[in-house]
Amino acid sequence: MKLKIKKWAGKNKWYIMAFIIPFVVALAAFICQGVWPFGDRGITIIDSYHQYVPFFSELQYKWRHFDSLLYSWNGGLGMNFWAIIAYYLASPLNLLLLIFPKSMVMECFTLIYLIKLGLAGVTFSLFLKKRFNHYGPIITVFGCCYAMSSFIIGYGWNIMWLDCIVLFPLVMLGIHKLVKEGKGLLYGISLALCIFTNYYISIMICIFSCIFFLMEISCEREAWLGARIRRMIGFAGYSILAGGFGAVMLLPTAYTLMASQSAASTFPKTLKFYHNIFELLCQHFTAIEPTNLNGNFNLYCGAALMLLVPLYLLNRKIRPWEKFTHLLVTAFLLVSLNTNFLTYIWHGFHFPNGLPGRFSFIYIFMILIMGYEGYKYRKDCPRWAPALSAVAWLTVLGYSWWSGKVELETYTWGINIGVILLYGILFTVTCGQTKKRKKLEIALMALILVEACGYGAFGLCMNGTVNRKDYYSDQKAVSALKSEVEEREEDRFYRIELEERRGRDDVTWQNLPGMSLFSSTANAGVDNLARRLGFYSVTNKYSYQGATPETDAFLNIDYIISNQKQDNIRTFEWLSESEGENLYLNHCALGLGFMVSENIRQWDYAKTNPFDVINQMVVSATDMDIRPYDYFGLPEPVSEGCELTTDSWADWSYTSTDEGDGTVTYTYMPDAYQDLYIYFKAAHCEKMVVSKADGDKTYSDEDGHIIRVGDLETGETVTFVFHLDDEYDSGNIKLIAAEHHMDAFYQIFDALKKETWQVDQVASTKVSGQITVQEDGIMFTSIPYEKGWTVKVDGQKVVTEKIAGAFIGIPLSAGGHYIEMNYKPQGFVIGVIITCISGAMFIVMYERDKKHPKVVESQATPEGHDV
Repeated sequence: MKLKIKKWAGKNKWYIMAFIIPFVVALAAFICQGVWPFGDRGITIIDSYHQYVPFFSELQYKWRHFDSLLYSWNGGLGMNFWAIIAYYLASPLNLLLLIFPKSMVMECFTLIYLIKLGLAGVTFSLFLKKRFNHYGPIITVFGCCYAMSSFIIGYGWNIMWLDCIVLFPLVMLGIHKLVKEGKGLLYGISLALCIFTNYYISIMICIFSCIFFLMEISCEREAWLGARIRRMIGFAGYSILAGGFGAVMLLPTAYTLMASQSAASTFPKTLKFYHNIFELLCQHFTAIEPTNLNGNFNLYCGAALMLLVPLYLLNRKIRPWEKFTHLLVTAFLLVSLNTNFLTYIWHGFHFPNGLPGRFSFIYIFMILIMGYEGYKYRKDCPRWAPALSAVAWLTVLGYSWWSGKVELETYTWGINIGVILLYGILFTVTCGQTKKRKKLEIALMALILVEACGYGAFGLCMNGTVNRKDYYSDQKAVSALKSEVEEREEDRFYRIELEERRGRDDVTWQNLPGMSLFSSTANAGVDNLARRLGFYSVTNKYSYQGATPETDAFLNIDYIISNQKQDNIRTFEWLSESEGENLYLNHCALGLGFMVSENIRQWDYAKTNPFDVINQMVVSATDMDIRPYDYFGLPEPVSEGCELTTDSWADWSYTSTDEGDGTVTYTYMPDAYQDLYIYFKAAHCEKMVVSKADGDKTYSDEDGHIIRVGDLETGETVTFVFHLDDEYDSGNIKLIAAEHHMDAFYQIFDALKKETWQVDQVASTKVSGQITVQEDGIMFTSIPYEKGWTVKVDGQKVVTEKIAGAFIGIPLSAGGHYIEMNYKPQGFVIGVIITCISGAMFIVMYERDKKHPKVVESQATPEGHDV
């Protein structure tokens, strides 16, 4: 057995090294940054902190509780979890979550990232070996260049994309085999796995597959017309089959996305270019901080490639048509990255929210394969070519630096000038028909490898880390309080939220049935309504910040957990405590469903004043002229470091007048006792500080939400100070104040609590219970409207209504009713059938090819070059 392993390792040593080197380099970078167990840091930055780790937690929770993967109540008031899996969680490596405890989900994320990084090096090395029929240390070097490219380093925290990045070289190799040999199984299976693991990146891979196929078949010299037609039919067939295999993911997610904010995207009307040519060219060099959220495109895959691509283009042995098509496709990719029209198409007819150039890994792939051929066949290139290329690139660097067209750190310019000079010398010496210089060859490969790995370590350090200890700090306490709630509620439905927010998906991280959600598949209707009701809400995320007694009642928030201990929080009463976390019970939650007036259909929820929206909600639901909020504008503010313009009674615009920290201050003093709430929205403000007699509170969300200022006595002063962001010259502020009438709220609650849905059975995909209705009306449910829900009243299927564009409403007649709701993602059943059929066809074709290998219809030289 040991002998077999040793023999296998010896045979595959360059693949093994292509895995180990990126893995070790990234691990070393993490160790240097104090990532656990070498410190208290974690690598889950940006959205992986707010979204991906919480989704990992929920997936782990469902697996361990044998819960349905189709739907989850733990976030968003209820969400299509299958769509979450399709975008974020379909990687087979996520099965590692089964062996990690909940207290190490972040560490599981890190391990999966390291494995995928190593696999990226392996698959690209495999592509080079099979495509160019060459096996040696150089494929390891170029495999590391792929794995350490700025795309993977900068965007690697989007761990769900990396499966497609790993599979991408195999998809391209499959296309090459299809064109050369007529064998399309590798292409079909690898593309199918891409689509299955992440449909989003697969959109870009599918687009490029068509381009790459045309490029390959146009360069194929030996295949006759009939063979070319068969290749085209095979390509189309395998592409359709791959899409069919992913149908179980694609169809349900497509329906979900049509109900998300993504559906509102429209094609741009005006042509726009993002960067000048010098900015684009300089992104190819080393020691440039990778873009991990906003900035220029990630184009780096090794500064050596800047000389190797010209060597490829100037090579005498490589056919002109092949060079032309490769250069044309690569140039088209670069133009696509920099042009809004083409960017919109490549990103699935949608503009990305941050993370620009999400298909730049394809451009990097093209640069690497041209560079690899330039390296492999450099003996057929004139010796003056690398020297000329080095001079040209040094000129570009020098001009970019001198002209100020590109802004980079001083050390970046120096490092790149030195690196290009060194490469220029080494390539000049090793090019052309010269005797072998083994030591120089080794030195050249070592330099390319060291540069790529050095960049990888540099980029990972630039990405930064997060505080792991804080992330886990309240896990034990919240778990204990959740267990207490479960004992109190037994099998009844309840919702629980977190009063203080750390991440956007905290309730999902803690496996709590709450309303907060940050997801690309978030329900657009709920998102829009949450914003109108005064909650924090931006694009595809909304949170519990901005809650009021009315929204707590209507959305059935039964419990909250807070790190503040006091007798009451709004209508919540203190219940218990665990390790500094406090549990509060809401006696005024109205349940998952309750009867409202038919006038709820006329609820005008499109207003920009959330207090007016809540008032209208109450009036429409109760058919009573009761308004719990009297809203009003505040006195004119005082400004420092800026000029103010009054736009309306609640809106002001400002323009900075100096480079210092500007402020806008509002002061308010009531004439009588008030329970005061405010709603604010402050574009380009760093923070807003509320100051009153009992202390200060700071809020940093410029998109704003409702805040309860609290009880104000007659003559008590409160100030609202907006601190302007000095990175911007102008902005605007919306500030609305409102007096809340608690007696009005209790009248509303008393009117609506009489007819509530008594839920007796609840699961992830099923809710049922009884309700007694006094007169015809609509049962309002705080369940997000989605066509996947099937509703039966007394055993008969009924058509539901969409309330306020967000929630399920069920028309009911007077009398007693038993209501049963079942969930299955729209398109799921047909998706399963198509996936099973496609999978079976793949198996049949695999068995056929195994028993009856195809005869290669054309034979070209391994590299497609003249011998």
